[in-house]
Amino acid sequence: MPRIYKFSRTGLKLLYKIRHHRGHGIHSPFVFNLITKVVEEKTPYHVYEDIRYALECAHIKKTSLSKEDKLYFRLVNYFSAQHILEIGSGYGITTLFLTAPSNNIVCTCIEPSAKKCNVAGKLYAVWDKNIRLYPGEEPVIPDCKPDCIFINLNRFPLSDNIIQYLSDISYEKTFIIVKGIRTKKRNQALWRGITNMDSRTVVLDLFNIGIVFFDKTLYRWEYKISF
Repeated sequence: MPRIYKFSRTGLKLLYKIRHHRGHGIHSPFVFNLITKVVEEKTPYHVYEDIRYALECAHIKKTSLSKEDKLYFRLVNYFSAQHILEIGSGYGITTLFLTAPSNNIVCTCIEPSAKKCNVAGKLYAVWDKNIRLYPGEEPVIPDCKPDCIFINLNRFPLSDNIIQYLSDISYEKTFIIVKGIRTKKRNQALWRGITNMDSRTVVLDLFNIGIVFFDKTLYRWEYKISF
């Protein structure tokens, strides 16, 4: 009987590093450009300094900006998203990256923690963007279908009807960013539900971050990407 090997978390990350690094083995021009121009892009945008300054003004101590948050900025910037829905906005730091590409962006934020909403509200006042913060655990129906939906599974207690909710508010140009897809078994189950949506096409699996697209011009395929 063949022996079944179980990879550790570190081993799985190393395996992901091998898969499709620098776009190798990718035949889709859309995904290849996304990997080389967005996922693996290293440009030190000037807006990062603006974000650091806003954090200092709001008295939020953060010694470094995470590579995950920088990726969210690059994704919104690359696809020129104008309407964003952030589910689980926490202290508001990620919101700054999501809204940094343009002053025309409208961002709707949902956060269940009153304490975090209070801190985020002060940060948003310093940042001075079009951000609408809704405290509580109830899903919010945006004024129009969002171009980008960001979900932090570690911060928001999503219900089982989340798939129908996402289907109702998504359209062909929507892309969904999901953080925390492997931190808990429930998160893994929710992530599988999102990737099984009938309308989705391309899925990028970056180990603990997932990105889902609904563009009908793309083939339905899933890629495991080094990040």
